Amino acid sequence: MGAKFLVSAWIRTLFPPICRSCGDSFREGLSNILCASCFEAIRPYNLPTCSHCGEGLPERAFEEASITRCRDCGEGEYTIDQTLAFGPYEGPLRLAHHAFKFEGMEHLADVLGAKMAELASGFGPVDALVPVPVRPERERERGYHPTRLLAQEVSRRTGVPIRELICKAKPTPAQVSLTETERLKNLQGAFEVTEKLNPSSRLVLVDDVFTTGGTLEECAATLKSCGIPWVGALVLGRTPRVGR
Repeated sequence: MGAKFLVSAWIRTLFPPICRSCGDSFREGLSNILCASCFEAIRPYNLPTCSHCGEGLPERAFEEASITRCRDCGEGEYTIDQTLAFGPYEGPLRLAHHAFKFEGMEHLADVLGAKMAELASGFGPVDALVPVPVRPERERERGYHPTRLLAQEVSRRTGVPIRELICKAKPTPAQVSLTETERLKNLQGAFEVTEKLNPSSRLVLVDDVFTTGGTLEECAATLKSCGIPWVGALVLGRTPRVGR
């Protein structure tokens, strides 16, 4: 056992981390982000869920419906055939994701990807997982590719292979700074296919968070323009609607 590990354990014993969710100190939990109780309290959406964005819907409200959609997705025409989201992007789930994506805690991909893998059977048989791409310079800046890491964990647990079939063809402003309308226009023509596709494939895009769905819709449209008949989307969280 190395001296560095012993010193780290000693410091953790004397100064246990503070849970970012409940504010209590803890010795067992998710890295130094969440206590075990708050992490284990993260629960997935219950069925039924919106087929377009993955958000949980009221129980028994859609028993006779041929298609399940939340009120915001409504009867719109979409390119994505089905989205599965683990849970609402808030509370402990949001804290864990933020640490993973923005604070350099790439090791959290295993526990977050494990939650996403629990949903994968809901798509039925699929041929490949396709990570939503980022620009190479953004990946170099961060030091890793978050959606690729999540896809790798889902692949490891499900056996579905990863294929990086699309790339970011042009730089675009960060989505977070734009309105919903601007987000949709921002990504038009932003992606391109990197290899010849089998037109009978069923593919699942992997992303971290579904907000407006603009990125996933554009990626799905790019794949379908090459003859892919069915494209699903698997995400960790669904951003709560403003004003609900």
